[in-house]
Amino acid sequence: MKKKVLLVGILSLVILVTTVTSIQALDPVDKYALIIGVSDYKAISDLSFCDEDATDWYNYLSPLGYQITLLGDSQPDNYPLYDGVASEINVKNAWATIVANADENDIVAFISSGHGSQVNIGLRRRRDRVYVQVLCMWDTSAGEDGEDGLIYDYELEAMMAPSVSNTFIFLDHCYAGGMNELMQNANAAKVYLTTTCTDDGYGWDMTAYENGAWTYFFLEYTLIGHFGGTASMEATFDYASSVYPFDGGDTPQEFDGNSGTDFYL
Repeated sequence: MKKKVLLVGILSLVILVTTVTSIQALDPVDKYALIIGVSDYKAISDLSFCDEDATDWYNYLSPLGYQITLLGDSQPDNYPLYDGVASEINVKNAWATIVANADENDIVAFISSGHGSQVNIGLRRRRDRVYVQVLCMWDTSAGEDGEDGLIYDYELEAMMAPSVSNTFIFLDHCYAGGMNELMQNANAAKVYLTTTCTDDGYGWDMTAYENGAWTYFFLEYTLIGHFGGTASMEATFDYASSVYPFDGGDTPQEFDGNSGTDFYL
């Protein structure tokens, strides 16, 4: 009788494994990324290496099987893939398309490099001011299609809310640490966010590396250079932040919705 029970147990295990494998085969992990890199702005001052940041992320994610949308500035020859300018409306529409196509088993990435700022939405008197953080898209101060070119922290929160996928967000913008309202969403347990600085800090172009500082130290120096491209985002953050040359308000930030499970790209 014992042998028969064992055989039944083995048979059950085989059926279970086969079923799980079949389900995975029917619903493989698809990977999608929206990469944004704006160096040459339509109306405000330019940056130097955001197109290189976008290029480096593309070169890393593409071999991993990501379906990539890359939005940049008005210099398409500076990018390995070019899907148009990173106007506010284009960014919102591209992300909405990714979220609509991805399911619970997938990985989606929102990666952006460019200017950032903070905007007073309160009264003019200093004591009555209320600041929110914004990501500056290509059309900042020259908004197109009824937009102002700025993605406010509450707008990014709303953009991320419908996602049911495992979501990686990387922001190399000044003041980007203030974009963490999205961690209040119901799907926060599936979100990993890292930013170049706090809500009142700066990101930096680094001529020596031809990158934004956090892009270089997180992606190039650590994830690729130190770990060979295979580490979790948590391990990458820990090492990259330990060697990062800026501190204070310019200290990189990590917002991990599920610290008990490592996030892999």
